[in-house]
Amino acid sequence: MKRFFTLLSCLVLTVAATWADTGQTVIIDGTVVGKFATLLTFEGDNVTLTFDDNTNQTADMALVSIDLTYDNTGDTPSAIVEIKEAGAAATRVYSISGQFVGNSTDNLPAGLYIVNGKKTIIR
Repeated sequence: MKRFFTLLSCLVLTVAATWADTGQTVIIDGTVVGKFATLLTFEGDNVTLTFDDNTNQTADMALVSIDLTYDNTGDTPSAIVEIKEAGAAATRVYSISGQFVGNSTDNLPAGLYIVNGKKTIIR
């Protein structure tokens, strides 16, 4: 089961990595496969890898390893480069039925509203 979540995480990372220049090394039973895996399908203890050339290979999950590498040397940062202090939270005002009514309680008719996720009575 642990291997399932590891491989599932790799799949999520593979999809997310399509926005960066990504390298991938797929190893099945100690042999490096020279293809890019685009889809992982799980059934029992087996995983079926679908590659970018539309071929498939099924193997025991315990024998599959996928290593991802990213080359993010462009304009997009690859790490946290700046930390900003949180300012005042934006005010979101909704009617009790969930309809967005604005960013302020000014000029609203009397009633029950949800302001920043909390019930508020306007009199």
